[in-house]
Parts: sequence; C-alpha cells; structure tokens
Amino acid sequence: MAESISQFLASAAANPALVVLVVALATFVLEDAATVGGALLAAEGVLPIPAVVLGLFIGITLGDLGLYGIGALARRWSWLEDRIGKTRLTKGEAWLGERLLPAILLARVTPGLRLPSYTASGYLGVSFRAFAMIAVAAVAVWSVAAFTLAYFYGQAAQAWLGSFSWAAGAVLIIAVIAWPYIFRLRRSS
Repeated sequence: MAESISQFLASAAANPALVVLVVALATFVLEDAATVGGALLAAEGVLPIPAVVLGLFIGITLGDLGLYGIGALARRWSWLEDRIGKTRLTKGEAWLGERLLPAILLARVTPGLRLPSYTASGYLGVSFRAFAMIAVAAVAVWSVAAFTLAYFYGQAAQAWLGSFSWAAGAVLIIAVIAWPYIFRLRRSS
C-alpha cells in the first residue's frame, strides 16, 4: 500500500497545478498537518517546493478570507444581533477596529483564536480591505516559516534516520495535530 501511495504522489508531483490544488484543499481539512505533510514530502523530493508553498498560501488565504465572509454573512441574522446586544456589538467593533493588526497576528499563531477572531472581524464590519491586507501578509510569513521549519526537520530526519524518516514525520504531524488540544488543556489547568 505504501508503494502505491508513493507511486500516486510521484505521478501527481509531475503536475504542479494538481499539487497546488491538492495542498490548497488539504489546508481546509487540517491546515497545520497539510503544511507539515507538504513540507516533509518536499524534503524527500516527492513534491515540488514552489507548488507546495503556493498551495499552502492559496488554501490558507482562502480559508482566512472565508472565515471573515462567514462572519459578514452572519450579520444578516437579526436574531443574532438581538441576542448579543447593540451596545456589546458597538464596543466590540470599536475594540477590534483599534487593535486589528495585533488581533489578526495573534490569531494566526495561537491555536483556537483564528475562528472567533476572523469571523468576528466579518461580523463586526471591520474593513475587508484592512483585514485582507493583514491576513494575507500574515499568511505569507506564517506559511513560508512553518513550511521552512518542517522542511528542514524533514531533511534532518532523512539524514539521521534514512528510510525510517517517515516515523519522524509521523511524530511531527501527530504533535502538530495534538498541539491545540495540549494548549487548551494547559490553559484550563
């Protein structure tokens, strides 16, 4: 089975547009795992680096802008505004409007903050242009930095573990997936 997966990846890697599409779609499932997995496969020479990085950038950016859009669409539900209260919404809009840059940057790197921060930005009517500029810049830096760290980790694992480097990759992917849960447990204790 592992050999058939390797053959599929090798044939898919011959089509960079397909790699971009698959990596972009993978970010909608698990962004961090897609980043680490793509970087590790690039480190092994299975996937082309530019296609993986472009796929990560496109997928993560579309996801972030989509969260803003979901928040903006939620403004149409008057019952939600009634439930939250006009005063709280006005205060929230002012607070987020004054702190948009640090709020978006903090949400980009802190597990669990992206969904509420980005949807709140859309719901509270934060300027889409301002939000998009900050989010796109944050994604560009974040996705390249995360890819680079995982890529060099993958290269080091190959050098140290040879054909068992997949085990180091699996450990990293599991750690990345588990990190938000560990983060929440530590915060609640």
